Amino acid sequence: MIGTGVSSMRQPPRSAVFTTLQYSVKRGLFQFRRHSDRLQEHAKNLRIELPSDWEKSVLNQIVGMKSQFQDGLLRIEYTSEGIWNISNRTFSIRNESCDAITVVAKMWPKRVAGTKHGAWSVYHEARQQAEQSGADIALFVHEYAVIDGDRGSPILLDEDGVVWYSASPQAVDGITLHSILPKLKSSGFPIQKGNLNERMVARCIECVVLGSGLGASTIESIDGEEIGDGTTRLTDLCRDILSSLENEDSSWTEVE
Repeated sequence: MIGTGVSSMRQPPRSAVFTTLQYSVKRGLFQFRRHSDRLQEHAKNLRIELPSDWEKSVLNQIVGMKSQFQDGLLRIEYTSEGIWNISNRTFSIRNESCDAITVVAKMWPKRVAGTKHGAWSVYHEARQQAEQSGADIALFVHEYAVIDGDRGSPILLDEDGVVWYSASPQAVDGITLHSILPKLKSSGFPIQKGNLNERMVARCIECVVLGSGLGASTIESIDGEEIGDGTTRLTDLCRDILSSLENEDSSWTEVE
């Protein structure tokens, strides 16, 4: 079955699996293969069985809905009841300088942790909390360490020039993050997976959040405290890498 909206946000984790990816009216779906692979992996962890021909079914449905869509993001969700929900929204914040707040992270069971699951209301509520406080992004913290963002993966540039990202199993394995990291490494940045503790965040040179919607957005303050030294070397490179990927025809799956 195919739906056109988003299922109720207040659902248990195993009620649905989803992914959100960049959409262009002219070019189609950005990095669809990566999103497809992750969706299948997350569905398996959540014990949600996808139809054998699900990719073809989804692409055909998107073709039929093209006239309703505009450039921005597509959210593709499959529920445990066998219903596809596909929705479109424009970008809100993308490649911008932002303010963040911290929110205590909910700890999910092992198989749910790190997946895009049906109980996503926690993430929506964190984003709303950020916006109500005048900030743009919520960063989830556990035991005095940043583990994830409400809709993107945080990375830090430390004083030694090393780029860090979260090692927490609770963090979603972001598509944008893992697309950019190898190219950062080939550009000369050492990459380290570890604990983004309070001291590291406070003393970082730059903090960037990477996501399909956010692009590469710089965090300039957290809970009202300025962070970073004002340089944008990491931010600029992340944006250049994203732009290069977006200019490659192989990054797109046509929808027609």
